Amino acid sequence: MATVKLLPNSQIKLVASRVGIIGAGPAGLAAARVFAEESKAHPFDITVLERNSISGGVWNHTPTASCRYNVPQPDAAAISSASDARCPESNLFPTPMYDELHTNLPTDVMQFPDFPFASDIQTFPSHQEVNQYLQLYADAKVKHHQNVHILYEHHVSHIDFDSQTKQWTCQAHNLATNQPVTLQFDVILVCTGRVDCPFIPQVPGLSELHYKGPTKVIHAKEFRRASEYTGQTVLVVGGASSATDISRQLTYAARQVHISTADDPQNPIQRDPRIIPIIGAGCNPEVPLTKHPRVKRISDVVEFADGATIPLPDTIIYATGYLCVYPFIDTIKGLTESNDSHGYTLSTGQGVEDLYKFLLYSRNPLLAILGVPNMVVPFPLYEYQAMYLAHLYQGHITLPSTSQMLQESQAALDQPNPFIMKYKQASYMDDLVDCVGANQSRLGHTSAEWLERWKNTVQLRKQHLGY
Repeated sequence: MATVKLLPNSQIKLVASRVGIIGAGPAGLAAARVFAEESKAHPFDITVLERNSISGGVWNHTPTASCRYNVPQPDAAAISSASDARCPESNLFPTPMYDELHTNLPTDVMQFPDFPFASDIQTFPSHQEVNQYLQLYADAKVKHHQNVHILYEHHVSHIDFDSQTKQWTCQAHNLATNQPVTLQFDVILVCTGRVDCPFIPQVPGLSELHYKGPTKVIHAKEFRRASEYTGQTVLVVGGASSATDISRQLTYAARQVHISTADDPQNPIQRDPRIIPIIGAGCNPEVPLTKHPRVKRISDVVEFADGATIPLPDTIIYATGYLCVYPFIDTIKGLTESNDSHGYTLSTGQGVEDLYKFLLYSRNPLLAILGVPNMVVPFPLYEYQAMYLAHLYQGHITLPSTSQMLQESQAALDQPNPFIMKYKQASYMDDLVDCVGANQSRLGHTSAEWLERWKNTVQLRKQHLGY
């Protein structure tokens, strides 16, 4: 049972012992490690629930992917209720990792702050090398802690908060034994990432095309290798890293490749050429990549926003990102509200409502969601967020009142593209350090060198990978 102290001016101080972490990918591993290391005087009992049989999360490559999603799937209300099928070759749930994927970030930017990649790993590693790195991190920094318990093959189906006992009930399913499991926690850290549930925008005619043909419509989560599209005409929809890389690869196998982007010159958060490679870079010169604006409608042709059309391609690949959803959460009760309360909706799909510091659920700060911001360097972000939480749940940090947290979270949401953090990540992590206090953690303020190295990512990638 968590201890909740309401201080003068309705400020909040929290002390918890039992920590439930959902997911053993990079965020879950980082959280388990930091909570174990930064709680010597107040040891947490830490349980990690992971639906796969191994750690690694999104970096576990599956040779094939059979994913369950609707077309279109523009928001949380539209998502499929069916679960993805496990890959028969690996018995793992499918991830977006395709065969030839290399990271967008150099190792010295991407790595956990005190755990460098091995010296023989290439500067922009493959997904296999990142996965190996995460397994090493789990072995060296996480699994040896006696108060960390990782429950593999445990799929979380539902969590619910009891406002009287101040504890969470977590319903899970042991996939190995086919038995239900019920666990209680003081706090829950959601570490499931944001690249699982495909976002596919609403386009007139798209649903009919998908369900009636003749064009095959898929999300990039199911793309594995360009050779599967040999001789085809393919349209890639999207303009960020995956769309750029997939379209480049396709030019070496497909007959024709088109790419449709939603670039808006009026949008202050535009594709940053320092982070995202230029569309067309590294493509096969014999199969030029044809660029188009946003898809306007689909009938017997694909029509773009500029009025241009192309015949229906053999395949359309939507590399349009992912929805921010958590299927195991229906609604969330507030920290001090009655159990009869209707609760609050956590997310509509585009982002999470009412997150204080993009991390804590303002109405109930015994729930935290790591890794919500987009366009970030994820591994360091996870450790810094976990650092803040570990000190918060030991009573070292006083939270403002619920109304103040809601006000601050709403002010953040009112900014343009609020969940796109980019280089503001450095000041964000520095703020978390300041909240914890100087010299209270092994994690310190970010360096100017790290930030500058990140800003030169595309140039570095071109030097090392040629595109």
